[in-house]
Amino acid sequence: MRERYFERREIKEAIAFAEDGGIAVHRNFDYYHGSTIRGMRRERPFLHVIGLRPVLEEWGRLNGLRPEWIQPEKRRKVAHYDVFGPPAQALIGRLKLPIDTD
Repeated sequence: MRERYFERREIKEAIAFAEDGGIAVHRNFDYYHGSTIRGMRRERPFLHVIGLRPVLEEWGRLNGLRPEWIQPEKRRKVAHYDVFGPPAQALIGRLKLPIDTD
């Protein structure tokens, strides 16, 4: 399964990569810090993991995420997971990328 990290300003490239069957790990803004989702507190860093739903579901199973946590497709044919806090830090570390602190 192809995975690739994309910086904040590379959203178009991330979506194109995901539409082509890859898993795009896109750094999102951290303004969600402190809010809650599914009973969990969101913490920095904040990522979107983007992909076609079948590919994203498989990636999620391999990474301990449930398919019902996938955020739906909207104007595009890709969906995404919200990944934040320690799991996001681990994903960034696995992809061998520095953590952006701004």
